[in-house]
Amino acid sequence: MKKVFRLLGILLLLIILYFGFTTYPKLDLISGFSAKSIASGHFLDNRSKELIEKTDNDINLIDLATNTIDDAGKFATSNVYGLKERKAIYREGLGATLINDDFDVSKPYLLPRRLKSKTLPFPYGNIEPKDTVFTNIDYSKLKKAIDNAFDKSGGKLKRTRAIVVLYKNRLIAEKYDTGFTKDSKILGWSMTKSITSSVFGVLAKQGKIDIFKPAPVAEWQKDERKNIT
Repeated sequence: MKKVFRLLGILLLLIILYFGFTTYPKLDLISGFSAKSIASGHFLDNRSKELIEKTDNDINLIDLATNTIDDAGKFATSNVYGLKERKAIYREGLGATLINDDFDVSKPYLLPRRLKSKTLPFPYGNIEPKDTVFTNIDYSKLKKAIDNAFDKSGGKLKRTRAIVVLYKNRLIAEKYDTGFTKDSKILGWSMTKSITSSVFGVLAKQGKIDIFKPAPVAEWQKDERKNIT
């Protein structure tokens, strides 16, 4: 019997060691993703923590995070069973940012200049687009395709939040999931990455940045990150 308990103890120790070496480092990623998602959804889109956890954070491993929101301090924190806590702060005009422990939250920051007109319709400004009907579009088929892109009631396979269809710079169709509207600010994922990459490409072509020179990030200048281009 003692041998059995000894073997069980060794097995338990091996499981703990395996968890420590393979899973523990991932907790930082889980906490970081969750904190950033909660901060963005709450402070930018005024969604509740419960709704964000139900719609954006209810994916494998991310749903292990425990989240809190500090409305007065404008930040959100997340941890996994009390481990690897991460913090994301909200700054007006910049949005939510995941920060490290040594980040100076009181440091002044620059705001981007918003150049879109408030008196012109989309895509040249921010007012409602003008209705346009194209004779070469089968709107019934378009509607069917859009409807098919969303989950049926209660489903979580496609998880589509919104679809916006543009044709010749005109908005011809749109649909939103329950809890989301045309004014909702939602995760852009690869769309955000692609647009950001395009902007940097334009800046490089204009000679305003050199992609082969070290990035001018002040926080990187004290370690090996200063060599990142």
